[in-house]
Amino acid sequence: MSVSKPAAAREMGAELRKLRAAAGMTLRAVESRTGISNAKISLWETGQRLAAHDDLLLVLDAIGAVGDDRERLLGKWRAATEGPGQLLGSAPLVGTALAQLIDQEQAARRITTVSPLLIPGLLQISSYAREIFGQSPDAHTRLAIRMGRQEILTRKRNPVELHALIDDGALMRPIAPPEAMTDQMRHLLTMAELPNVTIQLVPSTAPGYSPHLAGAFIMFEFPSAAPIVHLEHYRASVTLWDEEDVSGFAAAAVKVAERALSPVRTLDVIKELIEGMEAE
Repeated sequence: MSVSKPAAAREMGAELRKLRAAAGMTLRAVESRTGISNAKISLWETGQRLAAHDDLLLVLDAIGAVGDDRERLLGKWRAATEGPGQLLGSAPLVGTALAQLIDQEQAARRITTVSPLLIPGLLQISSYAREIFGQSPDAHTRLAIRMGRQEILTRKRNPVELHALIDDGALMRPIAPPEAMTDQMRHLLTMAELPNVTIQLVPSTAPGYSPHLAGAFIMFEFPSAAPIVHLEHYRASVTLWDEEDVSGFAAAAVKVAERALSPVRTLDVIKELIEGMEAE
């Protein structure tokens, strides 16, 4: 188990490692040309430290990174130094854990969320989320941030792919009043129309054990960096990047998807639930 690292720094590091390897240069070869220790460069490549701008330029010159490759990596460096974006600008109540989660969401290429109890946050409507936040002093801020985070699914440039595996009991659990619950289900239908969003319901009455019964988790896959897994509980969260841990959760997500209804059948079931609630 480990502590989260900024996703943008990990992306930049993975890109730097890729360019160095493509140039056929070892860490020690780069050290000899730049005077920067290979241990420090290794920390940059793993995303554990962020290079100073001038040092990074020295390394890029040493490995012969030019043109689009150079600009792409510098763009990732700027993203890592500027932080996770505007969502945090007016939200002083945001803690480090949430800031890192936002960072991971915005940098991700694909997100797989396994949710046995609630509608995933990226698919919640405000009236549903408001019931979860309750009357806490920062409820308004937390609600605004949650709604803003969903922009990653609809942005014009590189929208994130989302695969949501949701236990069907989450749709029938009356978190919000009936009208809000039907609105929430209609929102799922709307989001499922997006080409980058796939929603599958996992039947709660299916026999046997399913990994999603052990708890919710989110897996982030990035364009360059290795995938990570986010675990969140009532008042604590942790992000895992150990390869063995992440592989285990990836395998669990596959098993849950195998038990789930097809995306088409999922939409039919949601429509049936809406019709049943409206008939009451």
